[in-house]
Amino acid sequence: MTKNKEVIILEIITIDNKQYPKQLRTIKNPPKKLYIKGNIELLQTNIISIIGSRACSENGVRLTQQFSKDLVYQQITIASGMAVGIDTIAHKTTLQEKGKTIAVLGNGFNHIFPEENTKLYQEIIENGGLVITEYPPDEKAKSKNFLERNRIVSGLSLGILVVEAAHRSGTSVTAKFAKQQGRKIFALPHEVSDLHGVGTNRLIMQGAKIVTDVEDIIKEFPFLTYKKPKKPIEKEKMIIKENKKICKNRKYNEIYKFITQEPISIDEIKQKSNKNISQINQILFMLELEGYIEKVVGGYKCILEKK
Repeated sequence: MTKNKEVIILEIITIDNKQYPKQLRTIKNPPKKLYIKGNIELLQTNIISIIGSRACSENGVRLTQQFSKDLVYQQITIASGMAVGIDTIAHKTTLQEKGKTIAVLGNGFNHIFPEENTKLYQEIIENGGLVITEYPPDEKAKSKNFLERNRIVSGLSLGILVVEAAHRSGTSVTAKFAKQQGRKIFALPHEVSDLHGVGTNRLIMQGAKIVTDVEDIIKEFPFLTYKKPKKPIEKEKMIIKENKKICKNRKYNEIYKFITQEPISIDEIKQKSNKNISQINQILFMLELEGYIEKVVGGYKCILEKK
């Protein structure tokens, strides 16, 4: 249940205020004051920032949703910049999972940008999240503001998770700030031909920690304890298996066995199988052609038998 909008008030905290986030106070050129709406207590929690491309891929959407969901399960507060793309997906998924999220703006509260995220901005505040900015209410969005905003996104956090990053992007700037601030940088690996992964692969080459699941992030912080996820209900798995079409081609089954009604990406299939991307694509093409699977948002899922 959301709160009444009347209770949403603007607070201002200065750098010498005890509520000012400790992590942020240690960075170079910290904001002298913060304008705040929402749950100010989140500034004192364990925060991981999720960042990535505005023009994100379907795979980027799926990965952001999965990592956001898993971080919420680990009771981590998720921060981002409320831009379109990966930022928006991170905030929305966190809210859907009843987690806590912090949005950092590059503008004042009277000029929400992007305008299409005005509803998201309100939902964050009304559902126990927090929105902050170093700019006074009447400050409009400017390019330089977003570059400055990025130092706060990384500065608030224990570390940043880079989901996708093109050759040149604001994401790379945030990663640069994170490195200067001594924050841990986590990056998801991509195929070398994937333009959405040029930046993440470069970050890995420069020393960012490669991660494939949330446990890789949590174990980097001695004061955090990894909480194992609950096992899925086996009964539901059996129902899916019983209704799944039977494929008699042994070669195809090396890939087909991993595909259920839950969308699975090529990257996930690669992790579970001993096949390279070229082999996987070839088999997926034949399975789709012969009516065993279908391509959906997030990857592939099986086609069930009609009864």
